[in-house]
Amino acid sequence: MMPFADLVRPTLARRLVLTLLMAFGAVWVVLVSFYYWQETGQATIDRAQRIRGEIVTTALAKFDQPDQARAAIAIYSDFFNTGLRHEGVPGYFLLQLEDRQGRRLYMSPEGGAASLRGVAGRFTEQTVNGERYHVFRGDTARWIVLIGQPRLDSGWLLARLGSNLAMSIFIAFPFVLLPVWLAVARGLRPLRRLSDTIAARGPDDLSPLGCDARYAELKPVADALDHLLAKLRSKIAREHAFVEDAAHELRTPMAVIAAQVHVLEMAAGPDERRMAARRLEHAIARASHLVQQLLDLARIDSAATSAAAAVDVAQLLRHEMAVAAPAAMGRDIDLSLEAPDMLLHRLEPHAFQSIVQNLLDNASRYVQRGGQIVVGLGERHGMLVLTVADDGPGIAASEQALVFERFYRVAGNDASGSGLGLAIVAQAVKRLHGTVRLETGLGGRGCRFIVELCTPALSLKEAS
Repeated sequence: MMPFADLVRPTLARRLVLTLLMAFGAVWVVLVSFYYWQETGQATIDRAQRIRGEIVTTALAKFDQPDQARAAIAIYSDFFNTGLRHEGVPGYFLLQLEDRQGRRLYMSPEGGAASLRGVAGRFTEQTVNGERYHVFRGDTARWIVLIGQPRLDSGWLLARLGSNLAMSIFIAFPFVLLPVWLAVARGLRPLRRLSDTIAARGPDDLSPLGCDARYAELKPVADALDHLLAKLRSKIAREHAFVEDAAHELRTPMAVIAAQVHVLEMAAGPDERRMAARRLEHAIARASHLVQQLLDLARIDSAATSAAAAVDVAQLLRHEMAVAAPAAMGRDIDLSLEAPDMLLHRLEPHAFQSIVQNLLDNASRYVQRGGQIVVGLGERHGMLVLTVADDGPGIAASEQALVFERFYRVAGNDASGSGLGLAIVAQAVKRLHGTVRLETGLGGRGCRFIVELCTPALSLKEAS
């Protein structure tokens, strides 16, 4: 027995059947409404009643004797009412014959003692024995004919029209469903083949699908899958290159650590041991810094995003500058800030901290002793703008486009570093939907990094 979950799972076939049922139901409602409006329309009723009246009047005009006219109209009365009973229509026609003096010569048996009244050339409404009738009057040279047509009950008429049309709809439904079903089933075959092609691929096969998407509706799916596979190939290639570069960068401090440990063990005197210890500490610090930057880059690269929060960006920037101040003071670097007392924005704090930390670290490493670093924070055109400018050696124009790549280091510079700082900045800026660019720094030299972030500004009330 099929599991219940499979029975209730949405399928295209089930949706097709339900859609067709709804469409046929809508057609049924529209047709019932149209025919009901047509049957109950005054023009339709008048036309049918006029035709009956003209037939009877034309026939009676040929008779001169009352008995002949009475016999003829009795035949028409039986004929009309037999037709109603045969069709199952409730009610009955009333036919009344009078001479030109107004003496009644005949009344349908169903009418009893009632009398019909009418005006020549006009239709009238009349209640007879509690039922509403639409009355036609026809005049000849000798006779006056009145025909009363019963008003049909709306409920009965709707039920009659609905049942008649329902049978037609029921008969037509399979003749419409079958070709549509076949067309859909045939149309889904390429999608099934595409599914089988994907299912048959190995977990490491990221090559293009090579699917011949002949159908216009299937081509966007195949193109999107190929595009996704291309992005996966590119991402995996970047990860492989990243791992190889990280291993290469870690090899140097690890080799230094191993060498200095050996020197420390073999040192003949305290001075040699102190020198080896300092070199060992420097190598460990470099390795630790590199590992931390690798972790930062991996965290920023991750798809998961931390929740944006209301942050006083000015206060956060002052905190990061306070952390960086001891290292700057140790090299007599003048570190200054130009920022408002408070600047509230909604953003990811860790991503913004990574930008500030790495820009400050980069400037501190490359600015010469006694140099200057100026940090600016503000808003421009609705964007949060952070600038870090220095008067260091600067970066050649030919290399400015490369400094944001991983493990790239400017040639001819002996400052320590791993080449990851600006790559982390670029990735964090991208995460915050911003841009970063490099210009000339202080006094026409050095570097000025300008970061523009598209983050919503907040008021004090919104932040609270």
